[in-house]
This record gives sequence, structure tokens and C-alpha cells, in this order.
Amino acid sequence: MKNQKPLSRRVYFLISVMGIWGTVIAARLYFLHVVESATWTERAVRQQRKSIEISPRRGVIYDRNNNELAISIKVDSVFAVPDEIKDPVRTARTLSSLTGMSRAELVERLDTDKSFVWIKRKISPAEANAIQKAKLTGVYFQKEDQRFYPKRELAAHVLGYVNIDEEGMGGLEFKYNDSVRGEPGRVVVMTDARRRDYYSIEQAPAPGANLVTTIDQNIQYIVEKELKQAQEQTQATGISIVAMDPRTGEILAMANYPQFNPNEYRRYSPGTWTNRSVSHTYEPGSTFKIVTIGAALEEKLTTPGETIDCQMGSIVLYGHRIRDHLPFGLLTVQEVMKNSSDVGAIKLGMRLGDQRFASYISRLGFGRLTSVDLPGEERGLTKPANRWSRVSVGAISMGQEIGVTPLQIVSMVSAVANGGILYRPFVVKQVKYPESGIVETDVHGERVLSTETTSELREMLEIVVTEGTAKSGRLEGYTAAGKTGTAQKIDETGRYSKSKYVASFAGFAPATNPVLSLIVVIDEPRGRYHGGEVAAPVFKRIAEQALHYMSVPADVPLNPPQFVAREEKRKREPSRPTVPAMPGAGASSGSNTWKVLDAAFKAPNSGAGSYELGEISVPEFYGKSLRQVTEQCLRLGLRCRSVGSGAAAEQFPPAGANVRAGSRVQVRFTTKR
Repeated sequence: MKNQKPLSRRVYFLISVMGIWGTVIAARLYFLHVVESATWTERAVRQQRKSIEISPRRGVIYDRNNNELAISIKVDSVFAVPDEIKDPVRTARTLSSLTGMSRAELVERLDTDKSFVWIKRKISPAEANAIQKAKLTGVYFQKEDQRFYPKRELAAHVLGYVNIDEEGMGGLEFKYNDSVRGEPGRVVVMTDARRRDYYSIEQAPAPGANLVTTIDQNIQYIVEKELKQAQEQTQATGISIVAMDPRTGEILAMANYPQFNPNEYRRYSPGTWTNRSVSHTYEPGSTFKIVTIGAALEEKLTTPGETIDCQMGSIVLYGHRIRDHLPFGLLTVQEVMKNSSDVGAIKLGMRLGDQRFASYISRLGFGRLTSVDLPGEERGLTKPANRWSRVSVGAISMGQEIGVTPLQIVSMVSAVANGGILYRPFVVKQVKYPESGIVETDVHGERVLSTETTSELREMLEIVVTEGTAKSGRLEGYTAAGKTGTAQKIDETGRYSKSKYVASFAGFAPATNPVLSLIVVIDEPRGRYHGGEVAAPVFKRIAEQALHYMSVPADVPLNPPQFVAREEKRKREPSRPTVPAMPGAGASSGSNTWKVLDAAFKAPNSGAGSYELGEISVPEFYGKSLRQVTEQCLRLGLRCRSVGSGAAAEQFPPAGANVRAGSRVQVRFTTKR
């Protein structure tokens, strides 16, 4: 019994200890699994499971011929798991020497209770290789997509750029960001007890849509090459050039100075990123006379042959004297355009009046957005007619007191080139979604001028190039048409500067069948500053190269053979009616009027009696209206010179004659048959 008593004590003691030990364990388990369950679960997840968001691959941006302008490439990004780093200071010192980052910044990132921190994203291959060789504990790599522009500066203002998170920040990258960016993905990294990582995709990234643009990289290259040359020659503070297809509104090229490389956009000042072609507002100067004269022609307030007294280059409007650049006297409306007479344009603007002129300004696209698919577009600076001063109609007639963008001017000029349709300019032809298919951009245009008016304007603008202020823009092998502009800038005092100008030229080619419209705007050139001196030569160089690249047949042979046509009697000989006198013709009777018309129809410089043989057969115009004749000539690539009104009664060359592209067909119209 004495030996059993100590044994039982020991058993009871052991049972008590085990009971206490069990109670402590149970309490601890209750504390861990119930009281602090969420905290320890979170810590376990942080140690064992890391979730990393993966940016999606942005869609490719192509030119019109499927050449890549913007792509995405795989690069390494470095991240760290702070829980695994025992000495943050030492690791930060090493990373600082390898990445060029601040040591203090790295220590702050690494000395944290976060389970994941980025060290440096989208590093160079050299940096990645150096960090790999260092074999730093807790430092890992993750592949990410990086935007890359293989053509560097080419079309940079059109394409735009992206930030570190692959978000579009300018140009098409910004405008179409929602479509191009795609949907981000998520990767889960699991770590076992031996610190081995296992990757699994929680959500796969969805690639973005591809864009097919209207840009032609070869024409864009030509434009940018000539832009650089123009800047070197003029030392201008800014230049904008836009090339457009006048038949559709497609933008073939768009370039600006200053330029930038979107791969390294941070190295440039923010002002360099601006697309001046859509956001730079300037006074157009004499290029706006196309609007003034076109509106007067459309309203039947004048004709190309009407004589305007330009008063030896001086006119007074409500106490304000406006002077021409030369003392012009009597000029026809055609000569007003050719010589760029301010006085002549002002007189035509005054005929239109404030309200009617303002309506044409709006109709031709000024004071409102063109709705081009590029960000940052300005609507320009215009005022409603009820806010015009007494001299506004005169100032606006010659391109002052109004602000426009280069894109607005080239769109208006394109409407003249294509026969009167103002198209909405656009850059993206197709959006190709990976799953939902292709979305095409619709061509949209509205008629703003009649074919008769635009036919007369084209002939005037062609003479500007061949004989007028833009002779330096005359092309080799092609006809061209356009208008120069030289506008004084407003200085700090609010007055027109005597040393700062904007020189411009807007035109199209070939004049007989336009396929290319161009505007060149040179802001503050040094030295020579007239549009005909500095902007028109740039138009010439670009247009010649672009037309050759586009395989457009030449319409001006260097040494064209001349053939004399044999006069044939027409089967139908209309009687000559009495018609009203043409403005400025000085005729008061029907017979005298017909003498004037005969003189115009068979003038020595009109080409009557001879034409150059070619492959285009002249159609029969007898009995057709001026609109029908003009439209038919446009389709065939012929130039129509009309005399009189009503129905076609006589033509030269005769129907069936074979002529070359660009030949002038003269048609006499009459109101009686």
C-alpha cells in the first residue's frame, strides 16, 4: 500500500499536467482559429499566394497597306516579395547600382509589410541580365507587354503614346484606348514550404482590337522628310502638313514640327506632343479667299470674267483704310484670285453681306469640329454675324478676324477639288476586334457647293499656280491648283505684328482629276515669309513624289505633240438667240453679246482650233445642262470651259475626238434651242 500511494500521486499529477496542457492547447487553438482567424489566414495567404495583374496586349496599329506602325513586345519587369528579404538595406544598395534608382526609394519599398512591390517595370535587357546575375533573394521577374513604335517619329502625332500602365495618352492610342487596350489578366503565384513558386492563370488577358488606318507610311515619310527640310530652311517655330484624299476624306499623312519619338516621349516637353494639324488655330490669310469668291459665285453675285475695280490697291471701310500688296486697278474675278487682291475680295464679301457670308463660312466647315477621329481638335474662332463689326465682313473676306485649323482648310480645299462635297476627315478605316469582327468607318460627306461653282474655282486656282502667286508650286508632269496665304500674327500688344507671319499653301493635284489634297502651314518663318515663297515649294516637292509613288499618270507631257483638228459641219446648227449681257461684258444687245461670247469661245489662248491627241473620247454634250456637262468632264478627267447659260449648243473639240487627260473642252450654252 505504501508503494501504491506515490504511484497514484504521480498518475494524478500527470493527468493534471496533461489536462492543463490540453486546456492551454485548446485555448490557443480557439484563439488562433476563432479569435484571430482572419488575421492569420491573411498572413498565410500573403506568404503562400500572390496575385499579379497582367496588362493586356494592345492591338496593332497598321497603315493602309498593313505595315505595322505600333506594336507590343514582351519585356521584363522586376518585383519583390518583402517578407522574403532579410536585409532590405543591402538589397536596395545592390538594386540601386543595377537599375539607377534611388537607394532611399528602394529601401522604402522593400522595408514594408506588403506581400508584393514593383521595383522597376519594363526594364532593358541589359538591366534584366545584371539583376539575374546578382541572384537576390525575394526579387523576381514578370513578363509584361510594352508599346513599341518601330518607325520612331513617323506619324507620332497621329499615333500618340502610352504610359507605363499601357493607357493611351495621345493620338489614336488615346482616342481608341477602350478598343485597343483589351482586358487585363491576373496571374496567381503559389509558394510551398520550400519557397518554390507555382504559377497559375486566374484570368487570361484579352488582347485589344487592331486598327487599320488611312495613313500611307510612304507618303507619311515623304511629308516628314520635306517637313524637316522646310524647317531647316525657314527656322520656323512650327509647321503642319496634312495630305488627304479629296474623294473620301481619308487622311494619307499628317505631320507636325516640333516632332517627338513616342518610344521616349518623356524626354520631350509636353508642348511637343501637341498635334498642331487639328489643335493649332491661326488666321488663314489669303487661302480664305477661296471661301469668299466661292460663296459669291455660288450665289450668282459674280462670274469669273466680271471686272472688279480694285482702286489701285486701296479701300476705306468705315474709316479703316486697307491696302493691297500691289496697286491693282481693273481686275477680273479670276485675276483677283490669281493676284490675291485684298480689295477685290473685300468687294465680293460686301456683296454677300454679313448673314449670307457667315452661313457659307459655317457650311464650309469653319467654326465647328470636323469630327476627325483624333483627340484635341479645336473648332476654330468664328463669331455669329450679329456680333460682327462694320469692318468684319471686309477683314474676314481676306482671311482676318477668323481662326481656322490646317485640317479645316484642307477639308474645304478638298471639297473644291471633288466637285463640292465636304467629307468628314478620318484616320481609322477599320477596327478589327478579336471576337466580334471588323467595324468599317463609313465615308460621310455633304454637298456644300455646286459642281458649276467648283469647276470655276478649280480653273481659277490652277491659274494661281501657273501664272499667279504660287508659280513656285507648279509641278513637273502634273497640273496643280491651289492658293497661297500670308497672314500677320497678332503680337503681345494685340496688334498685327510686322515681323511674325504664318505662311501657307493649300492645293490639290492633278487639277484635272484630283487624287491628293495638301496643306502646308509654316508658323513664323525667318527671312522670306510669303506663302508662295516658302510653303508652295514644299507642296511641289511633296506632291510630285507622292503622285509618282501613287502611280498617277502624268497629265502634262513635257513636249506634247500638237495636232490641228479639221473643222466639220455639225448636223444640228442652233440658231443664235438673244441672251442677256454678261456682267462686265459691256454688251447691250443680243448680237453684241454673241460677239463677246464668240471672242471668249475662240480666243487665241483658249485652245480653240487645236487639241492634243490622247485616249479619252470626247462625249456629245449637245442639249445637256451645265451641271451634266461639268460632272461628265470631271468623271473623264477633262476641264470644262463654259460660255453662256442654258443647254449646250456647241462644243470644241467635237464629239468623238480623242484627247489627252486634262484637256480643256469648251462648250457654248444657250437658253433657246
